Amino acid sequence: MKTKTCYGFLLKLYNTIKLNLFYILLSLLVPVILWKVQVGRDIVVSLAERPQHGYVNIPLLIASFSLLALSNWAIPVLAIDLWRAATRRPVNSQSLYTGLIALYNGDSVEGKQQFPIRYFASLPWVVFLYVAVTAFFPTQTFVGIGTLILLIAGIFLLDWQYRKKRVPRLFQRLWDNAADANTGAIRSKALRYVASMTALFLLFLALIGFIGYVLRSSHAGLAVLVIGANFIGILANYAYMKFAENVDVKNTGVSYYVSKYIHICSLSCTLLLAVLLQSCNGGGWPIEIGFFSPIFILITAISLFLFLADVLITAQLTITWVYNGLPSGKPVWVWYNPLIRLFALGFVFLFFFNSVNSHRIRKQFVQPSQALTADMRPPLTAYFDRWVQDRITDTRDTLDVYLVSGQGGGSRAAVWFFMAMNYLDSLKSTSSSRFEENVFSISTVSGSTSGAAMYLADRYLKVPAQSASVAPRMKILYARNYLSSSFWGALIGDGFEGVSYELFSRPWGTRKAFPKDRNYYFQQEEIQGYAAATPSLEREAINDFFKTDYLKPYVVPTSDSLKFNTALPLFFINSAIVETGQRGVFAPVNLSSFSLGTDLYALFKRYNPTYNIPLIACVNQSQAFPVINAYNYLDGAGRLIDGGIYENSGTATTLEIYETLRRHINSKPDTPYKIRLVCINIVNTNMDAAKDDVRFRPASVLNTLTAAFQSPFGGHEQFSYRNILRRVVAPDTAYSFPLDKPVPLTRMLPSAAIDTMYVSLRAMK
Repeated sequence: MKTKTCYGFLLKLYNTIKLNLFYILLSLLVPVILWKVQVGRDIVVSLAERPQHGYVNIPLLIASFSLLALSNWAIPVLAIDLWRAATRRPVNSQSLYTGLIALYNGDSVEGKQQFPIRYFASLPWVVFLYVAVTAFFPTQTFVGIGTLILLIAGIFLLDWQYRKKRVPRLFQRLWDNAADANTGAIRSKALRYVASMTALFLLFLALIGFIGYVLRSSHAGLAVLVIGANFIGILANYAYMKFAENVDVKNTGVSYYVSKYIHICSLSCTLLLAVLLQSCNGGGWPIEIGFFSPIFILITAISLFLFLADVLITAQLTITWVYNGLPSGKPVWVWYNPLIRLFALGFVFLFFFNSVNSHRIRKQFVQPSQALTADMRPPLTAYFDRWVQDRITDTRDTLDVYLVSGQGGGSRAAVWFFMAMNYLDSLKSTSSSRFEENVFSISTVSGSTSGAAMYLADRYLKVPAQSASVAPRMKILYARNYLSSSFWGALIGDGFEGVSYELFSRPWGTRKAFPKDRNYYFQQEEIQGYAAATPSLEREAINDFFKTDYLKPYVVPTSDSLKFNTALPLFFINSAIVETGQRGVFAPVNLSSFSLGTDLYALFKRYNPTYNIPLIACVNQSQAFPVINAYNYLDGAGRLIDGGIYENSGTATTLEIYETLRRHINSKPDTPYKIRLVCINIVNTNMDAAKDDVRFRPASVLNTLTAAFQSPFGGHEQFSYRNILRRVVAPDTAYSFPLDKPVPLTRMLPSAAIDTMYVSLRAMK
């Protein structure tokens, strides 16, 4: 008997996984990532921080997880109408619905049994609840385990209550009002029932939002609300599912229309949320998409995928199977199921292997007479000579020339680079010479490129440096949510923009130079962040720096020509090329005169002579982290990816600059002044920490992936960083400016992390 029971359990489990594997994996994707990745837990904790508007995002999360559960559990009645229209089979919809009830409720259909879908429909929500508890109580694992035990106990209690015929009175009364109707009033009664349940759910969300608003200044209060509201939401959701499954088979006529209206309501809500989020992302109306939690964005997008996949694909196959099992049914055409599967494969191919968005790099058309060219860039040594002449005041002094490198690391790297440059200016400046004026070059990778761009914007736009305002400005600029637009673009937004670009640009002859994508919107967000952090500047001046050509800050127009400006440091933006694996560099001087890197600016101008490439677009190519950003295509080079994929410290380019300048200086021994090159490595990790011995681990196929990941970060980065320290010799010097405190690696930096970096900065000497 035990063997038979065990076999029956395993068979049901097998059928459940076989029939629902896609839905289980996709719906669990986000909660599991939140669980396993530290950044995910940081995002959860941000729900209790005031700038993240938890009083809105907490009820929205409950709504999105409810929609995700419904996308798995709700019987897709709309798919029946679609199936009948496609196959032209005059079958009664309710007979097909009856077959679906048995499958979804876990009953036996032709000997095939599975567990009721309600058991895994809310599983992603349960995982999220556990993640939330462990995120808010990281050192008290028993709290998370205890929460799960209480939740399971609550589910068993609900099951026991139903076995005792004790169901929630509210559910039963609403149902009785619908079930007692005559045939002619069934639809209106069912609609009234669904409307009542929806109103009840919205009232619950409004209550959670009100409590969140009252507790908006209390981190502990919001943390308890996140956990408590989701705990109650899971139990209430399960209770309703259990109730609905018990009445489905008792009154099929009423339950058919109830299921249909629930399905319509759920799908409509998901579609409306998608339209809202696209409007927020594309036009900032009615609010910026960064207002919403990345978790809400991800769960909403996945719910939409599951709803559409169920209606258009899996339900079509299931309904065909149910219909072919009816005694009076004429079998469906043999081509129908293969056609549905082909449609599914086509979508997967487009999504993963042939994006409808070309992701061409951002560019702006200009009149040929106003276009800048790559040829106007001087060689590095010629520019250096002019730069030195602009700074030598006393030939008896030694001129310190600073060559700065910036390590990658998301918003953490951006904040640390900006803070470090301002702090170095306060430390090394004298009455006759300022540090910032002697910075010759800045070579950055990934996140530090953003911080360097903001630092140069301050220099170019003449924003006075004030140490007291550094941390508050960084909070406005980087303690904000840059992830939501990225996630939305990766899942839905980029595809929408790509289709819009192809469909609406060509017919009207207004084809734009490039399709918008998540990179474009991320660039806009960074500009908006800088504008918010620098309210003293006009928006036009800010746009003139970020949105005009990368080379423009270095070019000064004169009466009859263009003169190259030496006021700003040379900004070398390091990227990498997907197709070749090579390092690509946007350089304001002739790159081939000193470097082996691919000259990205020269390639852009060769293929786009009447276009400018905005500075902010170049900055984005350096921090195009996988998934979070798209890989923009640059003619002649290929697709550009985060520069850290090649080398993450920025020192590879700086070393080339250093060696070229040192040879050039040594070739002129008769100069009346002395020059000392100082290489400064601004790193946001402890690069000099001793490495632990690698312990033995069994051989695995994952070793290849580990090597591919560690090669740029643990390999090339370490080599380049240590190599520049080794190659720089007297009279020159090289040193590092490290962040010695742990700070999350993310694009959604907590305000407390910026305070931590500022404290660490002020403690350095």
